[in-house]
Amino acid sequence: MVGVREYSEIDRTVATLSLVAFVSAISLLWAIIGPWQPSSPTLSEVSSSQVIPDVALALFRTVAAMASLITLFVIGTDKDGLTYNVLDYETKIYGPRKLFGTNRLAAFTMWSFGILGIYFAMAAYVTWSHILGTDVPSVILFMCSAALAASYACALLVTVTVTFILIPEANKRGDNISHYFLWDNQIMHNGNVIILGVELFVTGITVGLGNISFPVIFGAAYVTYSAFFAMSKGGFYFYDFLDPRLNGGPIIHLILLATLASLYIGVTVLEALVDWNRGVAAVSIMVLLYVITTFKNPREVPLDL
Repeated sequence: MVGVREYSEIDRTVATLSLVAFVSAISLLWAIIGPWQPSSPTLSEVSSSQVIPDVALALFRTVAAMASLITLFVIGTDKDGLTYNVLDYETKIYGPRKLFGTNRLAAFTMWSFGILGIYFAMAAYVTWSHILGTDVPSVILFMCSAALAASYACALLVTVTVTFILIPEANKRGDNISHYFLWDNQIMHNGNVIILGVELFVTGITVGLGNISFPVIFGAAYVTYSAFFAMSKGGFYFYDFLDPRLNGGPIIHLILLATLASLYIGVTVLEALVDWNRGVAAVSIMVLLYVITTFKNPREVPLDL
């Protein structure tokens, strides 16, 4: 019997991508005519915080946006390259390949950190505009809400996947995973959720079920891009389980998109906790961050006797 992460005689690409397109269409319809339609937050919700002064919020968001921009710029212009374990499209063999520049930006981690940077750039603009007394277009406020929703779910997916799937599986194979603990991977795998955890605690933006479509649509856009990237320019998949040709390709992709939706629902629960009691919320967020982040290879951490 062929497993879901194995190849059969049938190429599942068409079925997988058709399912992804269908889920995207349903998500878009949900955003337009669903029972909880997304709405633009008010200027005060986006620009201010009940916890820290507006200037401090603006500076925090500016630094977060710059961290994303600089990190992705350094990776995209790197001429030395870095060795990753990827799935070769033609041979279907998962193994090391040295990648350079923009090819490294094809990873979901980079996309996730990119949408994070876009959100913080827009949010910083809104806060600085509020401080300076200038107008902010309502479309920017809506885009902040949408980008934040996608950022929350995607960042959690990246960190949880790296900590509980990619690192353990790589250690089981005996792979060299030192690249996971370089500064750029650390900030994208661990710094991402820390930054967003702070934002969740201090921001006035309300996330709700009306925004659940945005992380799903963002995830669908990525897996579709990943497939065409592998079939054309790139010739590889960063994540072997995202190959749509797999016997369980449709199931795996559906689970991925459902996971993004579930993680977003989890964020709405955390936000409700923030509204109820900030002290309890702060502890809960810190415990969650401690559990899902990995700053050292578990293989190299000595066990306490």
